Amino acid sequence: MCDAPGVSGHEEAVREILIDAVGPYADSVHTDHLGNLYMTKGQEKQGPHLMFAAHTDEVGLMVRGIDEEGSIRFIELGGIDPRVLPAKRVRIGKECIPGVIGIKPIHLSDKEKRDTVMPISELRIDIGASSRSEAERFVDVGDPVWFDTSFERHDDILKAKAFDDRAGCYMMTELIRHEFRFPVTFVWTVQEEVGLRGARIAVARVRPDIILVLEGTGAGDVPTDKDVARMPFLGKGPVVTILDRTVICNQRLVELLAETADREGIPWQFKRPLVGGTDAGAAVRVKPLHAAVLAIPARYIHSPVALADLKDIINTIELVKAACGRFGEVKL
Repeated sequence: MCDAPGVSGHEEAVREILIDAVGPYADSVHTDHLGNLYMTKGQEKQGPHLMFAAHTDEVGLMVRGIDEEGSIRFIELGGIDPRVLPAKRVRIGKECIPGVIGIKPIHLSDKEKRDTVMPISELRIDIGASSRSEAERFVDVGDPVWFDTSFERHDDILKAKAFDDRAGCYMMTELIRHEFRFPVTFVWTVQEEVGLRGARIAVARVRPDIILVLEGTGAGDVPTDKDVARMPFLGKGPVVTILDRTVICNQRLVELLAETADREGIPWQFKRPLVGGTDAGAAVRVKPLHAAVLAIPARYIHSPVALADLKDIINTIELVKAACGRFGEVKL
């Protein structure tokens, strides 16, 4: 799933992987016109209706024009720092055309520009074309562009693009194999990175009582020269959200997750408050419900490559299973 292209609005490849991998475990499988993927289990059971959500889209780019000399102009889809773009390999469109985001070598650059960040409007993708007509044989305006990064593993350290949120997508493929005592709907949403759009439609359709969003969140254990909070850390377990820019999570669910982790001997950590936003923020604006967010930390999210720890993924899956087994103990 990490290797598959899935820029916002173009999540088809990820959706097909999911249907093939875990469709047989669901009682029903369907999609909506926006592209959200729904799988249900145990709808005849009694108890609160739980919706799991993870978004299939990743941050990326989109072709917005082609210059006379064949270079490709683009815009960003989702939050991308322009500093990470120069000299990165990308793929474009249905034919996966290879390209590179060009930048002048240092000995051809003006001295005054060497220490400045080039805005996206000044960057171009080079596919080796020498004219607009040649480039138009391979690329169209509106084509999605994604980072050309391959998944790798070294012991428990994983390297890939799009851990935000293919990590959550993967965790749901493990959880759908689990038997719950209440009705559950798994929703792999679309267009989260451009405004939490898929989740709004999904919650209006599912009407759950509880939503648990599974995410990949930015790790804070990176070099810094400022005295700032550096949590969460890679390898120190699932990340529990208290609040972010879009949602205040249900206090009793937060307590349940923390208490269950302690009871089960699962390491866990809090997310730094008021950072980022998730599908939970869209959910609580559609229907009054109880929301919680559980994530794995990943370094360098929203960039061409990120690092994650397999132990965090495994521990998050186990925490969700254990916590869901205790839902009857919590008065929501």
